[in-house]
Amino acid sequence: MIDEIIVHTFEAGRRGKPDELDAVIAHLIGAHLLELDPLARFDLRVSGGYSPAEDRIVVSVSGEVSGSLLEQRNLYTMGKIVNTYYRIINKETSHEIAVDLTRLKPQAEVLASNHKAGDSGNPIAVAYRRGPMFLPFERVIACGVRDLLDFTYANGGQILPQRMAEKSGVARLDGLLSDGKVIVDASYNGVELVSIDSITVHAQHDKKLPVDELRDALSKIISAYIGNFEDALNSGNFATRGIRLGKPIIKVNGLGDWNVGGWSVDEGSREAKPYRDFFGNYGVMEDSPWGEDPTKPSGPGTLIARYIAVQIVANNFADFARVGLRYNIGEEDVGLNITTNGTGRVGQQELHRWVRKNFPLKIEDVINLFDLRNPDLYRRIADSADFFCRITDKATNTYGFPWNVAKDVNLGYFNPLTHPERTR
Repeated sequence: MIDEIIVHTFEAGRRGKPDELDAVIAHLIGAHLLELDPLARFDLRVSGGYSPAEDRIVVSVSGEVSGSLLEQRNLYTMGKIVNTYYRIINKETSHEIAVDLTRLKPQAEVLASNHKAGDSGNPIAVAYRRGPMFLPFERVIACGVRDLLDFTYANGGQILPQRMAEKSGVARLDGLLSDGKVIVDASYNGVELVSIDSITVHAQHDKKLPVDELRDALSKIISAYIGNFEDALNSGNFATRGIRLGKPIIKVNGLGDWNVGGWSVDEGSREAKPYRDFFGNYGVMEDSPWGEDPTKPSGPGTLIARYIAVQIVANNFADFARVGLRYNIGEEDVGLNITTNGTGRVGQQELHRWVRKNFPLKIEDVINLFDLRNPDLYRRIADSADFFCRITDKATNTYGFPWNVAKDVNLGYFNPLTHPERTR
């Protein structure tokens, strides 16, 4: 067999990036609607931008919402959510923000009153046995570097945690601003990581911070992050030991200075995010889940696919799993396709039987399994700015989100590793 190298890319937007602002605000408004009514139906779009004629930020919130929730006091709260989040993320006090809610429409009663899948969809998710949190390396590293930059900005330039400052030799980075993105390229041979090839950062910064100083500081910080990350992998569970990340090329602000960003100069779109919300590199491109109620298949379908993939690799049925589902309007049956890239220890049909016996696939069952109508869950996702890369919360002793957690699902269930059909 000839070895073939495949490159996977993941992009994590900074929290001040326009389409990230749009998406997270839509989800925070969704949390508000679920607080008002756990059965609320909504599909929200947030689009911000700068109006030179009015010299202010103008944010349009549109889409469909259960008609009973479109009352004046609820609209006022939506406008407050937009203003509050924008000002927190951008430390903004100078621009006036106008919020246009006139394009919100009541959702059709036939949709608002039923509890079945609100659309068709083909969600997928993957899991790697040797990946951190069973996730692809490029995703974890992109989100990790993004969070490091966002936390530095939020903490007034102080590099946190302290060990990162000590290892990089950079204690502060004054002048970093809120807009930007992190792109990571990773090479794989089959499902085994070969190396992290490159980390590209675009970072908005103050004019007082010269771009050469920004490049030097971020290169040192990212190199320290990669070193710490590799050390953590090799001191952790057995599955991640022996992994080497290589010496990625680090590129920062390739076009030079970038001093003005965000909605002041750019406009985003919630729909700009699907390729990095989920697992676009691995197959089907699913719709963005931000600002949607949980009856839409994009969100819950991808989350249960991810949960199933995690259980497959955690139970040693395969070293890699790609789980694809298919939802059709008006149909109860859910299509299922599992592939393991040649790493499976049991047959595909046995895995299919095991999954259908042990896991809920219908939208309403998935909603109940993960408590997807919980407004606090929406806020935790918004806080993470990602559906998967939430690390352990020591305060509450919880590990990320429930769809990322490996469970011992063998006990009392059909186990494909010991099923009699394997010996035939």
